[in-house]
Amino acid sequence: MRRLAIGFWLALLIFPAESHGEKYAGEFMALGGGARAMGMGGAFIAVADDATTTFWNPAGLADFSSLESGPRRWEAVLMHAEQFGDLINSNFFSVAFPLKGGESGWGLSIMHMGIPDIPIVLLEPGMITNSDGDDIYEPQQGEGLNFDPDGIRYESANDVAALFSYAQRFSFASAGANVKIIRNDQVTGVSSLGIGLDIGLLRRQAWKDLSVGVKMQDATGTYISWSTGEREFIHPAVKIGCAYPLSIERMSSTLLLAVDGDFRFENRRGAAQFWIGRASADFHVGAEVMIRDIVALRGGLDMGRPTAGMGIMLQNFGPWRTSLGLDYAFLHHDEFDMTHRVSLLVAL
Repeated sequence: MRRLAIGFWLALLIFPAESHGEKYAGEFMALGGGARAMGMGGAFIAVADDATTTFWNPAGLADFSSLESGPRRWEAVLMHAEQFGDLINSNFFSVAFPLKGGESGWGLSIMHMGIPDIPIVLLEPGMITNSDGDDIYEPQQGEGLNFDPDGIRYESANDVAALFSYAQRFSFASAGANVKIIRNDQVTGVSSLGIGLDIGLLRRQAWKDLSVGVKMQDATGTYISWSTGEREFIHPAVKIGCAYPLSIERMSSTLLLAVDGDFRFENRRGAAQFWIGRASADFHVGAEVMIRDIVALRGGLDMGRPTAGMGIMLQNFGPWRTSLGLDYAFLHHDEFDMTHRVSLLVAL
């Protein structure tokens, strides 16, 4: 499978003009952040109660500290993931600071995705055998490649996004926003820069203990400008979620159920779970059982792909009353190797 992926990248890199696809610009950000959320299938829009809310729903920053068992000055989450085996490396960091406990807060997130050891082969005359003269490698037409393997060089591609977040609590709900800067450094010196805006709303206890969240991702649309002169556009997407906790007193535990839906209008068709015309929808379902506020067991479906995970939380220990959490999650994929995610939470 790794050879298949490398072959795909090789085809793109030899013929970069064929690799332009506006629907998937900035798609690396869809990888998400935090092993806790990913163990729950990415259903976190209405949960949004830890530092990763800077990514999932910035509105959660307004009151996330009021949900803890004790007061918080700040909270940070660091995650590392091995996507599809070791093919793709991704890292996520977020930190959240309440400005006034339960009323407002701000945060910062940094996302990184790297693909190492990409083989680079520059197109030269005579490289494509049986060529029809269009300089496009078409093996289905009987064309082949002729090049010296010793001349292959290897480079890395890196995508980085920084999100600056703020949220305020109002009488009807909490509202928040992300301003994000996107930087892509691809092979052969190609790079890009973009800026975008996310808007989030979160209503806790909308009905009994039901939480409802909405995130307008890339609310105004996001343009990405490439050094080649091309421009890509990230279309707005609406993400809606709900979450409901159930107390299991006999086990001194809490069962948290969550469902998210991602709705787009950019003609994704077969790339989405469901579609009608230009509209498409993808769904995330997750559950978490927290036992005695120490051990967590999680599971879910991320766009139909099974996820699972677990975590442990140590609350308020040491001279600074620090809380530490360690979480693990994996994603099963039918065609690629499994994805493993590990994250560390630190709160004061």
